[in-house]
Amino acid sequence: MVAVVKELTIATAPARVWSALTQPDEIGHWWTNDLNATPEVGFLAEFRFGEWGDFVLRFEVAELDQDKKVHWIHRYSPEAQWVETSVIWQLEPVHNGTTLVFRHEGFVKKDEVYEQTRGNWNYFLASLKSYLETGKGTPGTPPSFN
Repeated sequence: MVAVVKELTIATAPARVWSALTQPDEIGHWWTNDLNATPEVGFLAEFRFGEWGDFVLRFEVAELDQDKKVHWIHRYSPEAQWVETSVIWQLEPVHNGTTLVFRHEGFVKKDEVYEQTRGNWNYFLASLKSYLETGKGTPGTPPSFN
């Protein structure tokens, strides 16, 4: 199996990063503000990207470990290659903030969908970092879709 993996340091506490990953009003500042999500294990969260022609992602909240880990399992999107993949954020406190290790794992192979997914996550993780450090993220459509 193949995974998108990215590690970054964010200059804020793990509790603040946790909030940005789990609270709907915060997710809207860095990923998409068209969503239905509740930070509760078992909840089927829906994220909509109308800019991409009504692109919809559904993830089941599989695990929540306060200020340490968020784990979602993909349940639906137009991309068949995403079926049963997992998105995992691991948070670790460091002296200058939080180390975030992001994984989107379970891809069968590195193909065009994998590469586009990797590029989009790089964009949105930079948006998350910017939101948490400056108050301004870039939710919505990545430049690769324009």
